[in-house]
Amino acid sequence: MRSSSEVRRTKRPTAAVVMGLTIVTLVGCSQSVSGSRHTLYDSIDALAADSSAIVVGTVTSHHVEGEGTVSSVQVSNAPTNPQLGANVEGGACDIAVGDVVDVREIGEPHLDAGGDYLLFLTPTMLTADAAADYYVTGADAGIYVRDGDVMRRLVTDSGDALPETISIAD
Repeated sequence: MRSSSEVRRTKRPTAAVVMGLTIVTLVGCSQSVSGSRHTLYDSIDALAADSSAIVVGTVTSHHVEGEGTVSSVQVSNAPTNPQLGANVEGGACDIAVGDVVDVREIGEPHLDAGGDYLLFLTPTMLTADAAADYYVTGADAGIYVRDGDVMRRLVTDSGDALPETISIAD
């Protein structure tokens, strides 16, 4: 029969290994959580339902503000969708051709000055001057860039099952 000191010696290495694996697992999880999203989209209708506006426009300027970038977009078209704003408090926003909307991106920006984009937008729900700004719906899911006569998804590896291209009627 083993003595109690022998039992303690075998439990200590086991406990240390379990604790070490737990720490490694938690550290690994914490690194991937920061890039996660609540919703992955499987259709344009679903993306539109979580958006308060859809705009086509040109980024006229952008500046860094805090941990993100604010891009000003001159609206050249404001397409609609029957589902637009269905899941957004306040529903669809009234954005018209000629309006300028400010779009906030956290982290590395996807919108370049001079670029033409189709954007699915949702209100920021921020205060003061930022209250009138928008975020792109689904982080980067709601960004399409002009590619000739079509709009092409900018980020295709986001996990969303959205069409690669969209045609916009003028």
